[in-house]
Amino acid sequence: MFYDRERELEKLNEVYSFPGSSFLVIYGRRRVGKTALAREFLSDKLGLYFFVGEKDEALLLEEYSREIEEKLSRYLPPYVKPKFGSLEELVEFLLDYSRERKLVVVFDEFQNFRTVKPSFFSSLQRLWDEKKETSNLMLIVIGSYVGMIKRIFMDRKEPLFGRVDEWVKLKPFDFWTSFNFVRSLVDVPPKDFVELYSALGGMPRYLLYVPRYYHGGSLEALKALFFDEFAPLREEGLNVLKLEFGRFYRAHFSILEAVSLGYVTPKEISDKTGMKLLTVGKYLSELTNHFEYLKREVPVTENPLKTRKVAYRISDEFFNFWFRFVYHNYTALEEDPRRVFERFKTEFPAFVGKTYERIALDFVRGLDLGFRPERVGRWWQGGEEIDVVAYDRKNVVLFEVKWRDLSLRDARKVLNSLERKAELLPLKGNYRFGIIARELEDKEELRKEGVLAFDLSDIIHQRLQCPFL
Repeated sequence: MFYDRERELEKLNEVYSFPGSSFLVIYGRRRVGKTALAREFLSDKLGLYFFVGEKDEALLLEEYSREIEEKLSRYLPPYVKPKFGSLEELVEFLLDYSRERKLVVVFDEFQNFRTVKPSFFSSLQRLWDEKKETSNLMLIVIGSYVGMIKRIFMDRKEPLFGRVDEWVKLKPFDFWTSFNFVRSLVDVPPKDFVELYSALGGMPRYLLYVPRYYHGGSLEALKALFFDEFAPLREEGLNVLKLEFGRFYRAHFSILEAVSLGYVTPKEISDKTGMKLLTVGKYLSELTNHFEYLKREVPVTENPLKTRKVAYRISDEFFNFWFRFVYHNYTALEEDPRRVFERFKTEFPAFVGKTYERIALDFVRGLDLGFRPERVGRWWQGGEEIDVVAYDRKNVVLFEVKWRDLSLRDARKVLNSLERKAELLPLKGNYRFGIIARELEDKEELRKEGVLAFDLSDIIHQRLQCPFL
């Protein structure tokens, strides 16, 4: 199912309009919709789609020859029957063929050529360098394993280094796109959707489970998806990440599990996992910069390059949930899944609260605050934390975020605490205070007092405007 991705399609069509040959990489996590994007792009163009299965080269060539015969037969002389003795012959044919007319060629799961024929990368580099100037080929390669794709194309020692003209990184849907996507399929109340999003994130493939498993309650849907005996997503994290990390996956898993449990500094992770601090640092760098499964955070008032106040979080909602509630309970899930689910129900609200804070942070980035913030982010010091801070040289706006329903009295207590914490900030300027709750009583009363008061209904319906300022 294809949904959204207009900006990505626009980029692909822009590259298609360029004269001559182009080498483009589409990469991103499994289940994010890369294949759907490529097929949508190919739908009105002369193009070939090749899936790189982990099988013998001769079998792949047999498949690819059938695709060529089916798609290009009307453009070939009747006596020409595509048959290739090697992948190199196939690529040479495609480059030569595109001299006469624009051709799009897609290799999906391109990294699998490492298994099929490792020397193919060098051959492709040679053929591309020799023939791209006289060809009119748009070569698209798709990769699901971010670390491996980066190694193939960004490592200076690799033959295809420097050959890519354009990159398209496909990201999961944001909260609002995810909500609209699911609501186009099934009616889910916003509160329930926040809970579902906390577990599934913005991955289109996972969101497509919602119409099947949601029957009026988010917890029961999550039970069926993750905790039951035949839960379809119970093994998903293991299946995806073991291939990504290879034989050292256990060390990566240990760190990701620790982070999901709230051990977020290098020292805390080292203590939790038993790994040496230097070893943890190495893996944190890989998970952040190479694999992109972790995100490095610093307090919003700190210089990211100089501060030692560093915390890490799992960048993907799905994996954050999977490590916290599934992987962490693997043994118990086999022995007594009912007990695991009962414990999950007591711990899940606090977990959703952290997701709601990230949603609120993005919501604030879209608000008209009356000034353009230099930075928007979270702040912490010791045991104190402010959920959202947005500031420039003259203005400071602070928000407290609560995943619960607040009365007017509750809201005033939260705001009093926020004003106290504001005194700890090293920022000068005109301060304003705000609150974002799940549901907020008497919002209008607070707004009359100058408070930036919002709840989930505002996040859903008024993301890009702030009519109260």
